[in-house]
Amino acid sequence: MIRLLLLILVSFFFVEINAQEKSIETPKDRTFKSGVGVVDMKKILQDSTAYQALVDQFEEKRRKHRNKFTKIEDVIRDEESKLSKQKGVLSKEVYAQKIKDFNKKINELKSKQNTEAQKFEREFEKSTSKIQGALIDVLSMIANKNKLDVVMAKNQLLLVGKDIDLTEDAIKELNKVLPKISKD
Repeated sequence: MIRLLLLILVSFFFVEINAQEKSIETPKDRTFKSGVGVVDMKKILQDSTAYQALVDQFEEKRRKHRNKFTKIEDVIRDEESKLSKQKGVLSKEVYAQKIKDFNKKINELKSKQNTEAQKFEREFEKSTSKIQGALIDVLSMIANKNKLDVVMAKNQLLLVGKDIDLTEDAIKELNKVLPKISKD
């Protein structure tokens, strides 16, 4: 009798554990799929017609800027040469004042160069941000179309299958959506 009671208790215990395990199991028909896409951001920017045009525009601006300041620097070098020739002719006070004025002129030129360079950088960053914003919209559209849960940058991964690389699609779509960038 005790054996029978013990057997019933043990079997009840195993039935309870088995029932708990079954309630934790996931249904056999449920699958967890995760759609992942990958893009090479550097390649997209390099191949984007808007970005290429932007780089060309800013390179042209930089070249003009550099030429403008090279001419000014040539004039300043000539002034410096003339000033050094006047050292023996002018009084110490007058020469010192001319040196002070000359140094002020050089510092103003450097300040103006830095200000313009910073302005170019801000303009370039603003325009680049517009391209990146358009790219995010394009990637979002591609992700929705392909029912992707995640789109990641290729440079942050070790191995990438070609079937999940969306780079070329993104380039084509970005070039359609934003063929060139307009500066506001």
